[in-house]
Amino acid sequence: MLDKKLLIVTGPQGSGNHLFSRLLSLHPEVSGWEELKHHYWVPSDLEPFADYWINPDLLTEEKFYGYKYHLANVSCPFMYDGKRYIPKILEVAERSRNFGIQVEIAIIVRDQNINAEQQKRVRGEVTTPIAQKYYYDTLLQSDFQVHFLDHEAFFLHKQHYLKWVGKLLNFPIELDLEKINLFIDNKDANYKYISYVSEYWLDKEVWAGIRSKEARGLKLS
Repeated sequence: MLDKKLLIVTGPQGSGNHLFSRLLSLHPEVSGWEELKHHYWVPSDLEPFADYWINPDLLTEEKFYGYKYHLANVSCPFMYDGKRYIPKILEVAERSRNFGIQVEIAIIVRDQNINAEQQKRVRGEVTTPIAQKYYYDTLLQSDFQVHFLDHEAFFLHKQHYLKWVGKLLNFPIELDLEKINLFIDNKDANYKYISYVSEYWLDKEVWAGIRSKEARGLKLS
C-alpha cells in the first residue's frame, strides 16, 4: 500500500473543518466525507474517521481499500456523542503509516478574532488555545509533514488557491467552480462578523501624510 496517501485535515473548532473536508472530498479519486457532498452540515461524530479519533486501534487496513487517496478531517477539540474530546490525530497517523500509507497533515488557519467569536457563539468559550497546544506539543513535534491551509485565501482565490494546494500536497482536488461553490453563500463565512469602522487612530496620520505630499507637489502613488 505504499502508493496510497492519507491527508488528515484539522483545525480549531469553527475554522472551516466542514468546508475543507467537503472541498477535499469532491474529487472522484478521493475517499472522503461523502455525506458532505450532499448536505451543508453533518455532525462531527458521523465523519468517516470519527471512531478512530477516540480509539485508533479500531482503524484497520481495510479502511484504505478501493482508493489511492483518502481524506480524514477532525476539529480540535471535537464533539463525539455529546462529549468534547481531543482527537488522537498522531496515533491515527502512526497507525495508518504502519499499514504502509503515506500520511500528511494540514492545519486550517482562520482569522483568530473571527474564530474566537464563532467559538463563543457556538460553544460559549474560546477553544483555539486547546488546539494550539495539541498542535504545537504533538503534531509539530512529530516527523509527519504538517502544512497550513488558509481559510481566507480560499474565499479570496477559490479554485486558484485550491490548484496551488493540490500541487503542494500532491493530492487530487476538484477545481470545477460550480462544485466548489456548492453550499457557499455569495458572502463568505466571515462577512457576518465584520462591521464598518468609521474612524481609527491612524487615519489622521495617514491623511496628514497625503496632504503633506500634495503640499510638496509630490506624485501620489
